[in-house]
Amino acid sequence: MTPRALVTGASSGIGRALAVELAKRGWKLVLVARDEHKLAALAEELPNGPHDVLSEDLSTDSGMQAICARIDADVEPVTLLVTAAGTGTSGAFPWSPMAEEEMMLRINVLATLRLTHGAAHAMKRRGIGGIMTVASTAAYWSAGTYAASKSWVLLTTLGLRAQLENSGVRVMALSPGFTKTEFHARSQTDPSGVKAWMWLDAEDVARQALDDFDAGKAVCVPGRRYRALVETVRHLPPGGRSAVLRRIAPLRSQPKTTPMSPDSSQD
Repeated sequence: MTPRALVTGASSGIGRALAVELAKRGWKLVLVARDEHKLAALAEELPNGPHDVLSEDLSTDSGMQAICARIDADVEPVTLLVTAAGTGTSGAFPWSPMAEEEMMLRINVLATLRLTHGAAHAMKRRGIGGIMTVASTAAYWSAGTYAASKSWVLLTTLGLRAQLENSGVRVMALSPGFTKTEFHARSQTDPSGVKAWMWLDAEDVARQALDDFDAGKAVCVPGRRYRALVETVRHLPPGGRSAVLRRIAPLRSQPKTTPMSPDSSQD
C-alpha cells in the first residue's frame, strides 16, 4: 500500500511544514485547506509527486463531509491523517466575538472529532494507518477557550490511542509551543512579549513530530526546553500554571484587521 497522508491546514504554518517533511520522506499527499491556489503551488513544489489537492472549508459541514469521504475511500487510501488546521480568537472569552468562538470550536474540536472518528473506523477496517492530531502546550498551562479546545484534542487523542491499541493504527498528539507561523497575525494577537527562547521553527517541529510518530510515542512536545517546562508546570494548580505563562509569554490583542481564517496553523 502506497503511504498516503491527508494533511489539513496544509497551506501554511505547521501544517505546511508537516506536508513538506512527509513528502521528503516519501509520502504521497492529499493537501487540504481553503486556498486552492496555495495548495496547487505547494503540490508542484513538493518532491515525490504528483500530490492531490482538496480545497475545502473545515468550518462547514459540507467541508468536513468531503474530507471524511476522502478518508473513507478505499481507492488510493489515506494511511495517515494529520489534523493540523486550527484557529484562535482575537480576544479572550467572553470579550471575543461569538462568531469567532464558534468557528474556533468547529475547526479545533468538531472537525478533529469527525475526521479522527472517520479515520479510526476506516483504518481499523484496513488493519493499518496512523492519526496525528495537533494539540498545543496551551493544553498544559493556559486557560480560556483556545486552551480548552487544545486540551480536548490532547485528551481525546490519548483516549483514541488506547481504543486502537493492537489494531494496526498508530495515534499521536503533537503539542507544540510557540512556533513561528502566521497563527498569531491571523488571530490578531501580539506575541512580542514572548521570550525569544520560546520560539520554535515550524520545520523543526515537523521533523520532531514525524520522528516521534515513527518511534511510537503517544505525545510529542518539540524542544527540550518545552519538555522541561511542561514537566515542571503540570504539577502546579491551574492558577499557578497560567501565572507562569503570563510571566514568560504574555499575549495582547491587536486591533482587528482581517477575518479569522480556518486555515491558520497552530501556535
